[in-house]
Amino acid sequence: MEVRQLRCFVAVAECEHFGRAAEALNIVQSAVSKQVARLERELGLTLFDRSHRRARLTPDGQAFLVHARRALRGIDRAAAAAVEIAAGTTGVLRIGSSVVFSPRIEAALAAVRAAHPGITLQVTSSASTTGQLAALAADDLDAAFVAAPPDTPGVRVHHLWDEPLLLAVPAAYARTASNLATLADLPLARSAHADNPGTYDLMTAACQAAGFTPRVGPTLTRVQDLLAGPVASGACWTLLPAGLVSKDSTAVALVQPDPPIRVPAALALPATPRACALSLLTAALAGS
Repeated sequence: MEVRQLRCFVAVAECEHFGRAAEALNIVQSAVSKQVARLERELGLTLFDRSHRRARLTPDGQAFLVHARRALRGIDRAAAAAVEIAAGTTGVLRIGSSVVFSPRIEAALAAVRAAHPGITLQVTSSASTTGQLAALAADDLDAAFVAAPPDTPGVRVHHLWDEPLLLAVPAAYARTASNLATLADLPLARSAHADNPGTYDLMTAACQAAGFTPRVGPTLTRVQDLLAGPVASGACWTLLPAGLVSKDSTAVALVQPDPPIRVPAALALPATPRACALSLLTAALAGS
């Protein structure tokens, strides 16, 4: 059963004439007759009494008309809802993030909520930038805040700002760590290259600029576990966004590197973004 069959059936029922129904639908009469005949075959019912000049509903046709009209109303409501969703006035905006939820991101989300009160923001976070981009390309996300994102087919990246990174080092290194060269013998903990290639390469480049290649340390998964364990015990160091860690640990020092190290933060959108996703971009750019 097809929507066009239902529309032809309802039009004939309301006009009581195949020709006038065709005019109302702006199609030829033979097309209307064909669609109604196909519907009757699929249903196994005779919907119209064709023995008179007017097309009159049979009892089966009268009973089915109620259901056909209800189905078409549902279809029309769904189509209207789709238009509203595309226009950004209602629905769910699925947002991913592999970037720290800084005040700027929070402000952008608040601006979208204020501009689109009918929109529900569904926010999920992940440590993997490539995972967020893959979800965006697969239409599992509508937007994603990402750090140093690699090129991804079907995804457009919009640079927002450069997020400063802090050195998280064992307390014994606090006075000297701003000079990365003093960390050359200490392993560097960071995310797997496959998860965050841009950030991984940026850290490598910073170390090489200081005259050394970083030693391989633990893979960064949960930040607090890393800081409380390997970093606090003196086994490694890492680089983290400034807003990600607190400064209440006596075993771990947070140090500003010299020169500063910053990672580009961006908003990634699909090639054809929804209107409310564009509003998020506008708000994020305004706060950058």
